[in-house]
Amino acid sequence: MPGMPHTRTRMILGGLAASLSLAAALWVTASAAPPAAQGAAMAGVTTWPAAATHVAAAPRPGMAGDDLPQPANMPKDPKRAAMVRKGFFLVVAGDCLPCHSVAGEPPFAGGRAVGTPFGTVFSPNITPSKRHGIGKWTDRQFWRAMHDGIEPGSSLVVFPKYEYPVMPYTAYSKLSHADVMAIKAYLDSLAPAAIPDRPDTMAFPANLRAGLLAWRLMFFHPHEMKYQPGWSRNVRHGAYLVQALEHCGACHTPRNIAMATIPARDLAGGHIVDQGWYAPNITNSKSDGLGAWSDQAILAYLRDGGDMREGAPFGKMKTVVDDSLSRLPKHDVSDIIAYLRTVHPQKSAPAKRVIAASLASGKRLYHDECARCHGDDGQGVSANIPNLAHNQAVWNGPGDDLVSMVLGGFQPWHPGQSSMPRFGAMLSDAQIAAIANYVRTSWGNRGAPDATANTVAALRPLRTVEVDLDTGSMTASLSRGRKVRHFSDIQGRIWIDGNRTDCRMTATLSAEYGRRPVRLAGACAAQGNRLIGRATIGGDTHPMTLALRQVYRHDRLVAVALTGGLGGGRNLSARIALSTTNY
Repeated sequence: MPGMPHTRTRMILGGLAASLSLAAALWVTASAAPPAAQGAAMAGVTTWPAAATHVAAAPRPGMAGDDLPQPANMPKDPKRAAMVRKGFFLVVAGDCLPCHSVAGEPPFAGGRAVGTPFGTVFSPNITPSKRHGIGKWTDRQFWRAMHDGIEPGSSLVVFPKYEYPVMPYTAYSKLSHADVMAIKAYLDSLAPAAIPDRPDTMAFPANLRAGLLAWRLMFFHPHEMKYQPGWSRNVRHGAYLVQALEHCGACHTPRNIAMATIPARDLAGGHIVDQGWYAPNITNSKSDGLGAWSDQAILAYLRDGGDMREGAPFGKMKTVVDDSLSRLPKHDVSDIIAYLRTVHPQKSAPAKRVIAASLASGKRLYHDECARCHGDDGQGVSANIPNLAHNQAVWNGPGDDLVSMVLGGFQPWHPGQSSMPRFGAMLSDAQIAAIANYVRTSWGNRGAPDATANTVAALRPLRTVEVDLDTGSMTASLSRGRKVRHFSDIQGRIWIDGNRTDCRMTATLSAEYGRRPVRLAGACAAQGNRLIGRATIGGDTHPMTLALRQVYRHDRLVAVALTGGLGGGRNLSARIALSTTNY
C-alpha cells in the first residue's frame, strides 16, 4: 500500500525468504487440468446469447478511451468465430487493455508498469507472437496462467513460475474454463506484436518467483463462483462480472501487510497499491457505500461517466469506465448493480485524525483557487465540471483522492471539456490539506477534516502528473547526417505516474503552423529512464528507443529531455517543456 515503511517491507521480504524452505516441504502442484464438467452455476459468459455479448470496439460518443483491436485472423469455422466474439466481450469486461498496453505500441503488447512495495512489475505481451507473446502457449498453459497464476517455465529449477498477484488471477480463478478458452481464442486472433517483455525490477528475495509459494499457501484459495440460494439470473450474472471478470475487489477491498485482500472487508474500500488513489466503499451501506444511491445514479456513474448529482469517476476508475463498463450492454451494468445491492453493508475505515484548525484557511483558499470552476457552492458546471457538493467520492473514506486530484490535476470529464489544473506546483502541502478539509466538510459533505501537510507530502511522490507539452521553452532538433531540422511547435500530453517507472507520452513536433510533423508515442521502460514506442516521420512509422530524463526545479517537474534514434539514421535531441499554466 502507498507509503509502506521500508522496515515493514524488509520484514515481509525476510519472512518470505525464511518461509521458502518450509514452503518447499509443503509444495504440491497446483491444479493444471480444467474441470471435467461445470454446472449451470459456472457456465459463464460463453453460454450467453451472442446479442447479449456485443461490445463496441471504439468509445461511445462523448466518452473517452482507446480503440480495441478487431481480430486480424477471424476463424472460418462458425463455432470458432463465435468463440472469438465472446472472447472479445470477455476481454473488454475484464478490462485487459489498459494493463497490457502502453502508448505508441500495439494493443496487448504489454509493458505497463505496476508499482508494489517490493519493486515494479511490467505487464507481459499477450499477443500471439511466438517469440515474445503467448503464441506458443497451449490451452492448458493459458488455463494455468489465468486460473492458477502459473506461467510456463520454472523458478529455481524445481518450482513453477508463479505469477505476481498484481495479475488478478485470484479473481480470474473463478472464471469458467469455457470463458478462459474464449479469451485465448480472441487473443490468438490478433496480429502478433514483436515487442519483448520489459524485465521486472523486484527487490531480493521477492524477485524469486519460488518465494511466492508461501504467499499462495496463505492467501490463494481458488474456487468456483459461489451463488446464494434465491439469487435471480441477473444477480448471478452481476456477481460473475464483479467477482471474476471486472475483479472489482482488487481495488475496492483493503489489503493486509502482505498485500493480500482482506475477505472480511470485501468491497469496503481500499488504497490502490503504490498510488495516491483510494477506491471507495461500494457495499450496500446507506451511510458509506452505494445504499443511498438510486439504480439510475449508479448506472450513470458506471456507464455514462457520472452526472451532476453523484459526481464522476476519476483516477483508475475513469479508465475502467472508459475502456470497459461504458462499452458493455446496459443490461450487464444493470446486473452489476443488482449484485451490489446484495453486498453486506460495511462502514468505511474511520478517519485517524481530525484537524479542524485549517478549515478557515481552506475556505479562503477554495474561493481564491477553486471557486471560479466549481462554484462558491461546489455545484460545478453542468456537463463540464463535476460537482463537489454532495459528491460521495469526495468525502467518503480518507481524503487521498481529493488531495491527489489537487496535486496532479485531471483530464477532462468528457472529450473537449475543461481539464482539472494541477496545483501541486503552486500550493504548499498545508494549503492543499486545508482545501481538502474544507471541501470534504462543506455543502452537506460528511467527510472528516483529516488531511494534514504530512498527508499531502506522503502523496506527492505517488501522484499522477498529466500535463500538456509546451512550446514556450522547448528546444528540439532532428539530425540526419549533416542535415538538421529544428522544431518550433509541439502539441501533446505526458502522463507520469507516481512510481516514476510508468509514463506515457504523445507528441507532435513540427515547424510553424504544423508543417512536416514528426509524431512520437511511447511509454517508459528501464526504471523510467527510457521511452520506447513509435515515431512517424513523413508517413512512415519506425520503432524508437529514447533516453529519457525528467527535469525538476524545486520538486516541480518542468521538462523532459529526450535523446536517441528515430530510425533511418535520424537522431532526436529535445528538451520538451511542460505547461505550468494553472488556468
